[in-house]
Amino acid sequence: MQKTALYRKYRPLTFAEVYGQDHITTPLRRQIASGAPGHAYLFTGTRGTGKTSCAKIFSRAVNCLDPKDGEPCNECAVCKGILDGSIFDVYEIDAASNTGVDNIRDIRDDISFAPISTRYKVYIIDEVHMLSQGAFNALLKTLEEPPEHVIFILATTEPHKVPATILSRCQRFDFFRLNIKKLTYILESVLEKEGKKLDKTSLALVAELADGSVRDALSILDRVLELDTTEQIERALGVLGRSKLYASAEYIAKGDSDALFALCDEMYSSSVDMMLFLDELTELFRRILIAKTTSKPENSLDVSEDELERLKAASPLFTAEFAIYAMRTIRQSRLAITRGADARSEAEICLLMLAAPRLSDDTDALFARISALEKKVENLKYIPPETPPEKTENKSSGKQKTEKAEEERKIEPPKEEKAKIEPAPVPQKTEETAQRSEKANDEGEWRELQTLDTIAEHIPDMTTRYLLKEYAKAVYRGNEVVIITEKPEDVEDLKKNIDKIRAAFVADHKEGRDIRIERGKDTVKYVGEMYAYNNVETNPMFNFQ
Repeated sequence: MQKTALYRKYRPLTFAEVYGQDHITTPLRRQIASGAPGHAYLFTGTRGTGKTSCAKIFSRAVNCLDPKDGEPCNECAVCKGILDGSIFDVYEIDAASNTGVDNIRDIRDDISFAPISTRYKVYIIDEVHMLSQGAFNALLKTLEEPPEHVIFILATTEPHKVPATILSRCQRFDFFRLNIKKLTYILESVLEKEGKKLDKTSLALVAELADGSVRDALSILDRVLELDTTEQIERALGVLGRSKLYASAEYIAKGDSDALFALCDEMYSSSVDMMLFLDELTELFRRILIAKTTSKPENSLDVSEDELERLKAASPLFTAEFAIYAMRTIRQSRLAITRGADARSEAEICLLMLAAPRLSDDTDALFARISALEKKVENLKYIPPETPPEKTENKSSGKQKTEKAEEERKIEPPKEEKAKIEPAPVPQKTEETAQRSEKANDEGEWRELQTLDTIAEHIPDMTTRYLLKEYAKAVYRGNEVVIITEKPEDVEDLKKNIDKIRAAFVADHKEGRDIRIERGKDTVKYVGEMYAYNNVETNPMFNFQ
């Protein structure tokens, strides 16, 4: 004998059995109990949330010979006839396969006849958004003023595709997705009736994969009902598994490319669906982003308590900027796979770019790298300078302390430290350099700065400081200073922060400098290609004198 699928076996037969949709079942039940149901209804919502089930319950309740508070008894001749299909006054029409105007004209011709065995003729049109424009036009007038013995129930997952003229003639009811807690409760009740058991981790996994759909949850449960362990269930469903998913996030945080490539090889060997893995990884970083940016992530995340604890442990490994970069990078890889790219290689590239954001020239990658630097700077310990000796009334002791402090300041660094500083090579003097030196003595000459690090240290803004250190060069002549950088966006950023840069020069004891920002690749424009090296300042703490 063929086994009945769980979602068919446990389809609700009364409004009370429709779990999690009280905002719909309560008004429907009251309308039926009052004896004044509407003539047209529109049931909308994601798949598997109870639209068709409620429509069938409604069709029995309005025609039941012994209704109880708007509920069908399911015992009278009418209820049993509708359930077994022997009464033909309830019509279920699949609009996906009956899209034409002729199908609607058949309905229009049929509604003029009174029902044979029931009080109302009920037309349930599933996936109504699939009807053609002509079919909608043919349905419009009939839907507006049907005979008193006719009730229409339209069901759809895409209400935005239904014309506004149809929507305005129906009572609309929106079915909600069920959260993991409610789905887990339904699965536990089904398991109890079936005499089976699954651990909480497996139930949470099934409920999460169902994505708010009761039918999907029962279908997935049907597949794993005879399995024993969580690992077997994960393998049967083609998912990576929560422990390995969080391990992959840890490898990304550490930049461990060896472990990530080994993980990809394991997934490929185990026939794990790469698209499903990327979807799981996207959802993980979404949850991490919410955990990083909200004070109470449990209010925004539909996860189990165990999953919430794992998220709280994993979120400190990443910044919010990195989570955004990860989600967008995964999305691009997923899109490439849908367009025909090799799933394994795209997943490997994606994981490698997450582990090493420097490989990407994307703006999100730059923000992720800057946020990582900021995090490192925040973790540095600040060592305050030694406080100067306190003044005392005893002048002789105060003088001794001052002399001692002067001696400490004059102490030279250890020889080992000095040995690490390599002197700059002295360029050979040529006839041309001699001529340039004579000219410099007469007119003044542009010189190139070796570094902007000491100036940048006085700038509180991390982005500006990073640009000056890594992407900018500078030349000076007298009090004139020109800062040169290549990218237009970097030029704009430095110009916006020119006041901070001037303040940094003043803080470094270089007052009265005329500073300007220019776009360029190098300093050849000012110091010349042949003499760029000769003009480099060898002292990191350059002075302009």
